[in-house]
Amino acid sequence: MLRDEQLRVFWMSRIDYEKNTGVRSHFHDDLYQFLYLIDGEGTIHINDETYELLPKHAYFISKRYKHRFYFTRPSSTIDLKFDMISNDLENLLKADCFPVPYFMGDSPKLKELFKLSVMNLKNSSPIIPYRIDVGFKDILLAMIQENSFTQDTSPRSMYSLKSEFHPDFPVIDYLLENLQSSITLEDIAKHFNFHPHYIIDLFRKKFDTTPMKLLQELRIEKSKEYLEFSNYTVTEIAELVGLSAPYFSRLFHSKEGISPTEYREQARTVVGKHILLEEDFSPSLKKQPEISKDIL
Repeated sequence: MLRDEQLRVFWMSRIDYEKNTGVRSHFHDDLYQFLYLIDGEGTIHINDETYELLPKHAYFISKRYKHRFYFTRPSSTIDLKFDMISNDLENLLKADCFPVPYFMGDSPKLKELFKLSVMNLKNSSPIIPYRIDVGFKDILLAMIQENSFTQDTSPRSMYSLKSEFHPDFPVIDYLLENLQSSITLEDIAKHFNFHPHYIIDLFRKKFDTTPMKLLQELRIEKSKEYLEFSNYTVTEIAELVGLSAPYFSRLFHSKEGISPTEYREQARTVVGKHILLEEDFSPSLKKQPEISKDIL
């Protein structure tokens, strides 16, 4: 199987925890762990240090570090176990450790890796694990680089949602920043002091579509993220993307072929599943420590 020569992700899972549950103290002898909290709160103990578990934050756990965590309200996580094959990469990570917790924001890149792992679970491909290795390595390196000049730059510049889309096209920034609002072509034209026809021509040349159709696509993509990675109701999600609930449901069905509720049910069939990315991954490491209500 094709794998990256510097870093390999062996295991990934999206795990939801109930209130007052967690994982007992344990350690991994030859694996690193990366825990990202989608939503929720609690505490995590790493060696002798205790940290708050905060939404949109990541927690890096080194090999042989004892750790346990406990959630004080319903919480959702993305959990990875990986190893660094390259000594140079491992030394770089040790030399430039990022703070715990580490704010990642919505982290579309990490969520995309989880989607890839689910895709590989359903339809295995030799290229997908390699893409996950490379993608996660890119996330770690970006975090290390950002931490090296945090004091000189504004935080989260590398992980803001709008920078993930066409940074050379500010109209996209405007659309992303106003997904929750009811905006029209005239609003866009007025904001940028252009004629509406000029805005339409720009979008046709760059994206082969109209501004309002692209706005619909952005709203649907954002709603899919909410359906996959949040506990908002369908009505709440509709409001978050600037649509009425009935129209949102019709639009979503027309684009995806299923209702928002059906999409969420499909996405959650993999919640709690251990997604292995290498067949000979040691059986002793496959098992996630049991969730417990009595870990304090």
